[in-house]
Amino acid sequence: MFPAKCKAILKNMKDEVLEIGYVSYSAQDQYLDFTAQFVPIIPINEQVKVICSESGITTHVFIGNVYLSSTKLLRVISLKCAFIHGAERVLAAHIPFEAQIYLPAFKHKLFVNKLMYKWQDCSIKAISLNGAAIECPEILSEYEEKITIKISDPIFTKPTELHLHTGEKGLMFGNHTKYKYKIGKISKRCESELRAFIRAANIALLGNVEMIDEKTLY
Repeated sequence: MFPAKCKAILKNMKDEVLEIGYVSYSAQDQYLDFTAQFVPIIPINEQVKVICSESGITTHVFIGNVYLSSTKLLRVISLKCAFIHGAERVLAAHIPFEAQIYLPAFKHKLFVNKLMYKWQDCSIKAISLNGAAIECPEILSEYEEKITIKISDPIFTKPTELHLHTGEKGLMFGNHTKYKYKIGKISKRCESELRAFIRAANIALLGNVEMIDEKTLY
């Protein structure tokens, strides 16, 4: 999903499918570029609709005017965007923030190494309803399958623990390791606040584009 390319359907304002391809979006310059194996030639200033999707779920619908049209690329400007209800189920929030992770640490005493758990700082690089990308000190392999993180701001109204289980093995970056974990079962309150955070983060990526209610599309 944005700012990378995503799958998209190009339609006219009669809701007729013109082509299936990919779209990229410039929040800074407020335009869409639609590309496909063959892009239909459309008159300049004609209004079109671009339906974006992730994992087969519609996430955004853009309406705008054709600015440039060729067989390789269609550029659309004067955009309006509807962020579709439920899109947060398949999107992630790529807004780094600080959290805590509950990790084992050895306490060294004379002739004895005692294993203790303690909360340590970590950084959440991305989060979705299904998983999280975490940057933290390297986790010992025997303890990396299941972990617990604690998050408050900017997602939850109060400190909230999330139980995670193995997603992808860690990759080293300097003194820290980046891990991808799957999120276990969470409460309705946690899900609601996490969904709101993901929605707000993805709308923020759109910049100053005019947002419209999806009900106006039908």
